[in-house]
Amino acid sequence: MAGTTHLPIRLREGDRAALTEHFLALDAPDRRLRFGASLGDHAIRALDERIDFDRDEIFGVADEALRLVGVVHVAFYPQRAELGLSVLPGWRGRGVGGALFERAVMHLVNRGVREVFVHCLAENGAMLHLARRNRMRLVQEGSEADAWLALPRPTPASVFAEWIWDHNARFAHEARRSASVTGSLLRALAPRAGGA
Repeated sequence: MAGTTHLPIRLREGDRAALTEHFLALDAPDRRLRFGASLGDHAIRALDERIDFDRDEIFGVADEALRLVGVVHVAFYPQRAELGLSVLPGWRGRGVGGALFERAVMHLVNRGVREVFVHCLAENGAMLHLARRNRMRLVQEGSEADAWLALPRPTPASVFAEWIWDHNARFAHEARRSASVTGSLLRALAPRAGGA
């Protein structure tokens, strides 16, 4: 919803099915922009199976039904990291991509990573817009583009801000999960109560 503050949650191994579902919900042009190639469902599933939740970080924004509407994958390299970001069509222009970018950068700063980059197709206007808005240095060669951002060193304030963010995001997500489970139980019990 417009005006809503999105609190990305850190995804874990147990969220792999939801992550796969998110990528499968992208249509062919969006998959091409996200992965640099048009991937079929089988290739998406194979790619998701290779994601290492112990090495990399993945953050997601979920809707009220707990469906992942935006995801950022943070892949680590020595002294730098790469971001891969996707947002479902109905959620674009609502700040989801910006919240995911901000959360990923916060995580990287607090782990001493000095530089983050994004590699994408030059036609990926949404990603390039996000890169420009965050003052990333853009380099475009032919059909591809790279965006780079130097990161500051961590501070006690940045570490505390991340802790607060994680705490609030997990609390909000678990509250939604509880409401969803309660709603499902009430719907399941309603016909029985009406028939008694």
